[in-house]
Amino acid sequence: MNAVKKSRATLIGVVLAFALPVIGAKFVLDQSWYEGAATNKGIMLSPPITLSEASNATLPEGWHVALIADQACAENCMQALYAMNQLDIALGKESDRVTPLLLSSSPVNMALDLVPMVQPLQNASLVRELAALPAHHLFIIDPMGNVMLHYPSYSDEATMRAKAKELLSDLRTLLKLSRMG
Repeated sequence: MNAVKKSRATLIGVVLAFALPVIGAKFVLDQSWYEGAATNKGIMLSPPITLSEASNATLPEGWHVALIADQACAENCMQALYAMNQLDIALGKESDRVTPLLLSSSPVNMALDLVPMVQPLQNASLVRELAALPAHHLFIIDPMGNVMLHYPSYSDEATMRAKAKELLSDLRTLLKLSRMG
């Protein structure tokens, strides 16, 4: 093999070494063989619910984990409230950035002495803005007033505990990535 053929073969080899992975990646993406992983464990709202400035101003500063209380909410609400209370404790040093809230449009007639970290907030207009959320779901509100993730509540303690761990995981990720609140 002469020097010209040898240098040409080397050049083709180098070009192929860089081009084949790019061509292969393009082929895999075009054929939809690759599915990007979702890192959130909650149910994502697309688009997120954005609270009005007036409603957001009624909330305490920072991040919020909230639940809307109504008259039909019984054991699953108590499990969700207990999970919110424990969530505030589980966050450790980040707990001052998150406020657990029990939202309602009328006065709440639930015994909240078992969940001292949860703050009741009566605001009918805020509850109306959040009407698109499924009933009895926990949800996360960011400091800008966006509701982006929600989690169902369960009357079974073990199931609710597992869902609370998922919420804690998502909340820790959001707090880590955010400099707000």
